[in-house]
Amino acid sequence: MTTDPSDWLGQPEGQWFERKSLWDRSTATPKPRDRRAVRDEIAETVAAFANADGGTLVLGVEDDGALSGHGYPMSAVAKMVEVPRNRLDPPLTPGELRTIGGREILVFDVPASDAPVMVRGNGYPRRIDDNVVRERFDVIEAIKAQARAQSLEEQLVAGVGLDDLDSTLLGRAKAGAGLAERRDAEYLRLRRLASDRDRTLVLRQGALLLFGRDAGVIDHPNAGIRIMRVDGTERLSGARYNVEEVSRLDGPLPRLLEAAYRTIGGLIRRSARLHDLFFRESPEYPTFAWQEAIVNAVAHRDYRIRGFGIEVWLYDDRMEVVSPGGLLPDVPMERLKMRERLHSSRNPRMTRVLAELGVMREQGEGVPRMFEEMERSWLPVPKLTSGSDRFSVVLINRPIFETPDPDWVRHVRDLPIAERQKRILAAYPPTSTGFQSADYQKLNGVDRDTAYRELMELVELGLLAHPEKRGRGARYESVGLRGIAPSASDVLAKRMGVKGFIRNADYREIFGVDRAKATRALAGLVADGVLRQEGERRGTRYRPADHWVGWLQAGKNRQN
Repeated sequence: MTTDPSDWLGQPEGQWFERKSLWDRSTATPKPRDRRAVRDEIAETVAAFANADGGTLVLGVEDDGALSGHGYPMSAVAKMVEVPRNRLDPPLTPGELRTIGGREILVFDVPASDAPVMVRGNGYPRRIDDNVVRERFDVIEAIKAQARAQSLEEQLVAGVGLDDLDSTLLGRAKAGAGLAERRDAEYLRLRRLASDRDRTLVLRQGALLLFGRDAGVIDHPNAGIRIMRVDGTERLSGARYNVEEVSRLDGPLPRLLEAAYRTIGGLIRRSARLHDLFFRESPEYPTFAWQEAIVNAVAHRDYRIRGFGIEVWLYDDRMEVVSPGGLLPDVPMERLKMRERLHSSRNPRMTRVLAELGVMREQGEGVPRMFEEMERSWLPVPKLTSGSDRFSVVLINRPIFETPDPDWVRHVRDLPIAERQKRILAAYPPTSTGFQSADYQKLNGVDRDTAYRELMELVELGLLAHPEKRGRGARYESVGLRGIAPSASDVLAKRMGVKGFIRNADYREIFGVDRAKATRALAGLVADGVLRQEGERRGTRYRPADHWVGWLQAGKNRQN
């Protein structure tokens, strides 16, 4: 039997889906988890879903999707199912017990609540990304009020039907969601892009924006993208007018994005400055960075604003992507700039479909990776600006420094250290007079504590000399090519020593591998007793296990 949840859940109620095992496997013989802990988990998760975009919680399913059921008496299961009604204010609909493939599982379909939901005696939890945070009543109420006011996607539209949609795009979306065998109407209901009214399927605006056959069906004057080229670094008027409208693109959102990528990709030049840094031809903007700026604009813009649409401005020194609608209240600008993985959208239904189409990446990871890609290309980090009616992303194509010494740059690029650390070493070679913590902070867009921690790591690795003066006036200087470059194992050990753990991202950065290879390598180290794993998904951490020291020593012996 398949373990694809969409085959046995029916219509999920919201954006989130979470499955949990009901078995404690920490002992040789698995036993049912503590009943009180399970009830607490149900209350917390259901309330957190209701205070966000809604979701579905399934208990009795393993991480790999295998159905494992439960081992409780029916009296205990009855109490678990009733938790949403008995422990939440306002009470929510109880869960239900379902038998799938001979296994009994507990399913809680949770719609987004119009009012904040409290766990009695434990406040107001809310789901943000893969985390649950506590919010005040008034904060959740304000977020929900603004989301209701700013969401166009759920509005029902009369006078249109399935014949007005692009069947090819719908087929791609169904296949991407693992629902290729479902009827179009069933898929649209499942994704809450259509509803039945008086036995008639009525489409929502989100369905038209995603799948409308043409601009007439979409019926929005500015749902597309305008692409403008500026000759110079600022817009001029009158006789010196220097702006050319390259293209005005319209259509269903997936095709709109494809057209935007083709058009803008043909306008992006090769950078001579980046050639000097990378010793190869490179585009003036990393592909992921500019495409992520555009897909975010399309997915998260406020479609209620009809007076203007998304604009892409290409200057000689920068690209600006401007979209209608400011940030939602639960997405603070400072947290975005600190690269936290935040997931919130005024268009959660359309965003989910775009993710299933493969147009968007993992939820919450796009903006942090956009920063990382700019850093990796040794360009300034993106500039983000939010106003009451618009949001902008500015990507600058001029490197943070001109190449001072090709040999030094080549040496720095090969070091197994963080990209931010490489940037500071390359920007301030041994021939310079050094730099201060404030220079590191400005160059990399980090706070003082982060700068200090990462600079001290460079000092302990022997890549920076110990500053002669401590405190605010401390200056750091590179030791030059005479320094002994640390091995990847040295850097991994150092990071483990500083934080007490490593993440998948640490392993990828240090060893220069992709996520899949890092995941396999870390799983192997866990199996060999070198590391032990804690948490799951984005909360996964790896700490030293019994064979950690021996593994490090064996690595050093191989290098020698």
